[in-house]
Amino acid sequence: MRFIVFVLSFILMSPSSFAKSDEKHVILLLWRGVTDAEQGFMDYLSQHIDVRFTVLDANRDKAQLKQHIRDLEYKEADLIYSFGTTITLNLLGTYTEPSEFRINNTTPVVFSIVTDPVGSKLITDLSSTDRNFTGVSHIVPHEIQFKAIEKLNNISSLGVIYNADENNSIITANKMMELSEIYNKRVMLYPLNIDKTKSNSNLINITINNMKRDGIDMAYLPPDSYIITQGGDVVSGLHSAGIPTFSATESPIRKHKALFGIVSRYYNVGQFAGYKAKNILKGTQKASDIPIESLSQYSYIVNIEAAHKLDYYPPVSILKISEVIGHSNDVN
Repeated sequence: MRFIVFVLSFILMSPSSFAKSDEKHVILLLWRGVTDAEQGFMDYLSQHIDVRFTVLDANRDKAQLKQHIRDLEYKEADLIYSFGTTITLNLLGTYTEPSEFRINNTTPVVFSIVTDPVGSKLITDLSSTDRNFTGVSHIVPHEIQFKAIEKLNNISSLGVIYNADENNSIITANKMMELSEIYNKRVMLYPLNIDKTKSNSNLINITINNMKRDGIDMAYLPPDSYIITQGGDVVSGLHSAGIPTFSATESPIRKHKALFGIVSRYYNVGQFAGYKAKNILKGTQKASDIPIESLSQYSYIVNIEAAHKLDYYPPVSILKISEVIGHSNDVN
């Protein structure tokens, strides 16, 4: 009789027990809350495996980020997702100065929204396999961006406005300077020395005035967390000064009405990262065997409201291949 009860109990318990044992725990290490990239990542992963997520948000605070990284030691995770260059470098270090986590921890990492994995020294080159991480870069190659800007009328000078405290932004600014001679464009850099203890709106206004003084034809908005979160002030200030905007990321165009950009959609980047994470969690691939790469397709986006406000329109050759957003009747 006892044997029958034991067998019956095992049969009743085993499905839920097995299901629980199959559940994977993924920690999301974030810089500025859940973006479309994380939404895409979680949506994809949830559709393919049994998974629960823990979100650790640094809220753009490096001290908080370091604490979250220390806390990883006490949180059992099957995989860690890291957002952006700042987070990923703090977690893993560079190949010349690897972090303690990179050296000692066996938990695989999948990153997304990293501007330049090679330029930031996260890896030596894209073929590098000496790593327990993989990921997705979201930036359309700068050469392609320059070629698009070349097609715009009356743009001979670019002003790059960026947060001087963000590694990925510095890399982008330097890359734009390198390419300026090749594409015969004058590029000027406008780093913002952000003071987190006070409002920086006056700093943005001063920088925009300097751009106007220097005769900048178009402002370039890099993949910069500060510029993205303060996009309303940055874009409206530039457009009020008559300076069109080109954005390397999607959010300033959709949310803050920047004029134009060639972007990899955050949601799609997150899904691609989710695909890589699924293969790791299912055991079909090791992180070291999964390429670090970017999306192969890009989106051209033009905000027609911005075009009306500026009275500046991209040529038909660009409009024909672009997603045109906004409503022309919203602008007098």
